[in-house]
Amino acid sequence: MSYADTLPDDVRRRGRIYATVSAVAGCVSEVMLDSSAIIILLFTMLHASPTVTMFSSSLTGLMGVFLMIPNACIADRIGLKLSVKIACWMGFAGFMLIAAAPFCGGFAVPLALAGTFIYCSQRSLYGSAWYPLLDNFLRADERGKFFSTMRTCYMLFNGAFLFVVGLVLEKNSSIRLLQAAVAVAAVCMLIRWHCIKRFPEDPDAKTGTYKFRQSLHTSIRNAPLTGFSVYQCILVLSCTALLPLTLIYLRKYVQMEPGKVQLLSSVGIAGSICGYFLYGRLTRRVKLKHLELTVHLMYMVLAYLLFGLDCRMPGFPVLVGIIIFCNAVAGSWLMCNNSMEYLALARPGNKTMAIAFCTTYSNVGAAIGRVGSSVLLGGVLLAPEWTCFGYKVSVYQSLFLISALIATMALGLLPIMPSFVPEHEDYYNPGE
Repeated sequence: MSYADTLPDDVRRRGRIYATVSAVAGCVSEVMLDSSAIIILLFTMLHASPTVTMFSSSLTGLMGVFLMIPNACIADRIGLKLSVKIACWMGFAGFMLIAAAPFCGGFAVPLALAGTFIYCSQRSLYGSAWYPLLDNFLRADERGKFFSTMRTCYMLFNGAFLFVVGLVLEKNSSIRLLQAAVAVAAVCMLIRWHCIKRFPEDPDAKTGTYKFRQSLHTSIRNAPLTGFSVYQCILVLSCTALLPLTLIYLRKYVQMEPGKVQLLSSVGIAGSICGYFLYGRLTRRVKLKHLELTVHLMYMVLAYLLFGLDCRMPGFPVLVGIIIFCNAVAGSWLMCNNSMEYLALARPGNKTMAIAFCTTYSNVGAAIGRVGSSVLLGGVLLAPEWTCFGYKVSVYQSLFLISALIATMALGLLPIMPSFVPEHEDYYNPGE
């Protein structure tokens, strides 16, 4: 019996409420960096190159590659809540530095990058503690509904906030407005900590006795965990750059106005809201493996569509908006699928390392996907333009094609996923 099973209903319900509010507040900055045009527009207004702009969006994955497992050790040694407290204050400092960067003249771009670096470096420390903290009050049968409700709430809030920012930007493309939005996101990080420190926590949980090698060895020997991690690495590599590449493509190549770019990114947030809202209902009717296959196919098809889209087509903004919407639906289902698998695969007594192991692989894929796209954008390996069946193809569309081909090849890895294997000798508790 887990600690969550011993808690009264009202204590678990209060924990879920605090977790939802913490997500609503804390994810303002995450959505702003990962799924919105705000940071991208800020870097372009500072006259950063497309390579630097794309690189700024890759730092979360890059930091996670190197810091996820070490931060899991730190979280188990110093305690989960103290780890979250440190992470929230680092996130606050990083986003405040980004907000202040435009005041610094010639140092603006380096300082904005430094702020992004600081913010992204704390995300792995926070992520190492977040799922184990949830597991203290979240039973297996409550996971699907909770992740659906929580993420619907924070995307509704973020969608409304960023949509308003987009409307104001369309009338007045001011860098001061972007700075204010980033500063608000920074303050929200402190609200996240205010909620998380009120989570119920297992009094028998021990700190300071973490055995790194033994815990890592346990994770590596868990075949379902390893299979899931490898698959996630390849899938994330293929899809992680689609949204930021699309936004940079619209701004730099299509020359779309900043306000319209932000409004299109808000369409993506609307897609995330729909995806999260539907997920809790889908899990009651559809098996996890079918949801995972659907997400994979969606990413693959959308990447091919982005490659084939011509900016001279009638209704081009509408078509791009539909693709961004569907991409966000796939992203929301992918995140919820992953959360379900993380908690199902995390063996009791080895939760922090197991989740860190999975997310490290995912971060490897994200880092390769986004850093690779950044390098290819600024290099000479891909032609700036080429002709395919009579129409011009930009370097951005070449990258969309590469993503589509990787996703196509990754279909062969689906049989190693734990949800596709009927029996498991190792630990796997999906709660279905």
